[in-house]
Amino acid sequence: MAKTTKTTNSTTAKKETAPKKAAATAKSPAATKKAAPAKKAAPAKKAAAKVDPAVKLEKACKDAAAKFQKLDGEKYKEIQEKLEWCIGSYNYDKNPDGLVQYGSQAADLLKEVRKDSPKKVSKKLVDDLDKALASF
Repeated sequence: MAKTTKTTNSTTAKKETAPKKAAATAKSPAATKKAAPAKKAAPAKKAAAKVDPAVKLEKACKDAAAKFQKLDGEKYKEIQEKLEWCIGSYNYDKNPDGLVQYGSQAADLLKEVRKDSPKKVSKKLVDDLDKALASF
């Protein structure tokens, strides 16, 4: 059996009902002008993701612990270990109470060190820690 190609009434009806494009005349001004290129939309600014205050405090405490390690003194060893323990505890249970407590002690110690020798502790470190603690 050979297949034949016949057009059915439904396919011819579809072809006939399709709208025909109107031919533009050369006399009309719209036909002589080119369409203006579409302007590209400016890229949308990403909404600033709000960072949890506890995450900011964790980062500030990590920076403070690293600074105490660099200061290298027995006076700072205890606060460094407590900060590191509180950071680990926060990562486990997401409870920032220890970070708040020892973060404030660390801020006080860093301010004292900064008074004695401002080059050892950056102002940004102290400010970041204070801002993070202010949200609690």
